[in-house]
Amino acid sequence: MNRFWKLLLCASLFLTMIFSSGLVNAEAKASDWSPAAGVYVRKNANGIPTGRIDVTVVKGFYDIPAVIVGVESRSYEGNTYEGSDMAPRIYIAGYMDVGQNSGEVILTNGYTDKRKPAPDPKILPLMTRVVYNATVNNKIITLTPQYFDGNKTRAMRTDPDLAGTYVFEGPNSSPSAFMAIAWVRQQKPKLSGLEPGRDYRYEDGYIDDVRKISYPGIQAIRPPIAPKEYFELKAYDGNTLLRTFLVSTDFNQIYRIKPDGEAMLIFNNEGGVG
Repeated sequence: MNRFWKLLLCASLFLTMIFSSGLVNAEAKASDWSPAAGVYVRKNANGIPTGRIDVTVVKGFYDIPAVIVGVESRSYEGNTYEGSDMAPRIYIAGYMDVGQNSGEVILTNGYTDKRKPAPDPKILPLMTRVVYNATVNNKIITLTPQYFDGNKTRAMRTDPDLAGTYVFEGPNSSPSAFMAIAWVRQQKPKLSGLEPGRDYRYEDGYIDDVRKISYPGIQAIRPPIAPKEYFELKAYDGNTLLRTFLVSTDFNQIYRIKPDGEAMLIFNNEGGVG
């Protein structure tokens, strides 16, 4: 996991640069059913970013859009970007189930970081499941808590809280290994080989050039046009390696590799699997 945390630190610094300089506000082109792909930012009363949602929209099964999200929230009410960068935070990825301008985000994989006196990220426990109501209005995503007993008892909260209004800032989102894990878990179990309702431990890597893929079975079935960069995910049940997945960073392709080397393209945005 050392490589992942190095990438995470670089991403954190990159996000700070984005928050400090401001993103180019591009026109979001999406209906109320599905949010525009890109990055959405939540700000505190002083105008300092304290949260973001990275959104990737993929053409899923039967051409139904699949919305993959990574949500970060920072606990900060001050007025400096430096203070926000060192604030405690949570990052958690999952997917958005949205219809008729309302729905939910279901979040399962991520980390927390108290950030004092230095970055110290810790992976969230297995079987984490956080659900917030989600309202999408083209360039705005609003997350609100769910309640039981007629709005008397809050179902769940994260620390820092994810609730708030996130406004579209630009088209360039930052995919993460956690988003890749969440996307793998959305695939059909008979293709992924992972049991529904059962959680697994993951180790991740990163492949920056499709030509560097070291699994012989992949090169034999790779389509002529393939994404360049991939997340490499190894799913373990205890200490037993069950499956390895290569997930393109645009989430348009997923390869599954069994321990014996057998490889299969289980998701392809062009429609072909197998």
